[in-house]
Amino acid sequence: MKTVGSQIRKKDSRGKVSLIILVYNRASVIEGIIKEFYSQVIKKLPGSEFIVAEDGSTDGTKEVLDRVKKQIPIRLVQGRERKGYIKALRDSLDAPRNGLVFRSDADGEHVPSDFWKLYEKLGNYDMVVGYKVRRKPFYRLLISRVNNFFIGLLFGLWLKDANCGFVLARKEVIDSVKKDMGTLRWAINAELAIRAHAKGYRITQVPVQNRYASSEIFSPSNMPKVIFQQFTQLFRLKAELMEQKKERQKSMELGK
Repeated sequence: MKTVGSQIRKKDSRGKVSLIILVYNRASVIEGIIKEFYSQVIKKLPGSEFIVAEDGSTDGTKEVLDRVKKQIPIRLVQGRERKGYIKALRDSLDAPRNGLVFRSDADGEHVPSDFWKLYEKLGNYDMVVGYKVRRKPFYRLLISRVNNFFIGLLFGLWLKDANCGFVLARKEVIDSVKKDMGTLRWAINAELAIRAHAKGYRITQVPVQNRYASSEIFSPSNMPKVIFQQFTQLFRLKAELMEQKKERQKSMELGK
């Protein structure tokens, strides 16, 4: 039986891109990040769009974006109040108009030109996930490897950096999973890949550069809580996907 993913792979991987970055309190760096992504990606793919999802910043980020918008053709997706990362991400995934969706974190950790590594690889795949090489600090690398192992064990999806926020996928893939997103609070990027994999889409990975950026969420003091909740949520997601599989099988049997 053909999967949804196998049907999509018949289409040409080339095409216009919808680039999405989520922004919260990045006033000091966001202008440079936007300009770099625009020059390295958007300008080189005519017809592509640049979506900036701003989530209730309070540090002057809104004012910076208003200024940048007058210089660079970006689409702002924002609200008056903070939604939180998961809700902001889901809302941003409703915005793309093009056939390919490229997501990147907006903390300066990724090198925009690495997009082309993902773009070249997409041909026979539905999603390409970056994995950071020479990642720092060490404790983040260690936690990532443990997380990757359990994701592989539970879901059969073996990635070197499952929660990497540097992803290129076909819009059909995003549309098929976005409404269910939100179970993995601390690993929403990994959840995107896990749900796509569970639906039969084909996923691969490529190495990307890593520029160190500090994180409030994954600070050393916050790690015990994050790790405990992450493992709890992984098993919750596993149970959810197993239940969905049973329901699909039941529907198929009733349809015979």
